[in-house]
Amino acid sequence: MSSQNNNGTTSSDEISLQEMLLHLTTIKKKIWNKKWIVIVIAVIGAGIGLTKSVLTKPTYTAKLSFALQDEKGGGMSGLASLASQFGVSVGGASSAFGGDNLYELFTSRRLVEQTLLCPTTINGKTTNLLNLYIDTYKLREGWSKSSKPEIQKMAFPLSQDRKSYTRAQDSILQSIYTTITKKPMLTVAQRGKKLSIGDISFVSENEDLSKLFVENLIHETTDFYVYTKTKVSRDNYLKLLHQADSVKAIFNGAVAARASQADAVPNAVRQVASVGVVRSQSNVQVAGATYAEMIKNLEVMKMTINQETPLVQVIDAPVYPLEKQRLGKAKGILIGGFTGGFLAILWFAALYFWSLFKVSLTPETKEETEQKKE
Repeated sequence: MSSQNNNGTTSSDEISLQEMLLHLTTIKKKIWNKKWIVIVIAVIGAGIGLTKSVLTKPTYTAKLSFALQDEKGGGMSGLASLASQFGVSVGGASSAFGGDNLYELFTSRRLVEQTLLCPTTINGKTTNLLNLYIDTYKLREGWSKSSKPEIQKMAFPLSQDRKSYTRAQDSILQSIYTTITKKPMLTVAQRGKKLSIGDISFVSENEDLSKLFVENLIHETTDFYVYTKTKVSRDNYLKLLHQADSVKAIFNGAVAARASQADAVPNAVRQVASVGVVRSQSNVQVAGATYAEMIKNLEVMKMTINQETPLVQVIDAPVYPLEKQRLGKAKGILIGGFTGGFLAILWFAALYFWSLFKVSLTPETKEETEQKKE
């Protein structure tokens, strides 16, 4: 019995394979009979590809590479230990702004918006990259067809403060940010886990927009990153500097008071007359010693700030002419023709299998199918 079942299965498989080969042969014949239709559709596809290559604007890619040097630990612990002896905290910024997170900052909404809104000069005219982006992609033509008056008259003047933007302006700015980061037009990546070199690239239909965007972005992000990384130490430094100025004023006042009292009791015979002078001298010594220690602390904190300040050094900046990419006519014809021909063949094959499926339905099966639909 077992051998019979195996033979039956093998026979069944052979029949299925033979049927499949028969179907493929039949499809081949049907497609050959319809070859002129396939050729016409392929030609139409080639025409569409050619049209697309002509109408599609070229894109320009600006690439910028940079190196990040971010001190972690090491000499920092020694400086913190030294400063702690004077009762001064010189702790750095939160680890949330570690070196790896710099790559996430590049694509944050805040920094992308600052990059777009940063004033710049193009061909002797002062504008910003947001207006250049709007002109490049002709967004105003779409806004003019809107049913909302605030959209029809939409503008982003350079003199307008970002905080005063209307809801409609915020919405458009959000839409542009999403297009830039999700399309994506902007890509930022680290070359390797063990490397401190990163790459920024921006693709647009305007050569100036691509180049200026990556240059402004690296500038805005570096300033924000350095400011945040050193914020705690700078705040501590400014507080201590303010205290040092106050102590210095006290010291100067004590010196003046001692001189005044010394002049008031020249050649004093009784010791009680010189008590004021002794007190003033003591105040001078205390204020002087305190001020000296504060000056030492300020120098230590300067070294701490220098240690905490990351260095973002541009290695390769974009230069004109930028890398230009466009769909060539030959490539458009080839892709369009192949796609059209393939879809035509796929369509005829699908029709053939659909006809087989309809034939395979028995009258009983058709009736059951109709009952299920009802």
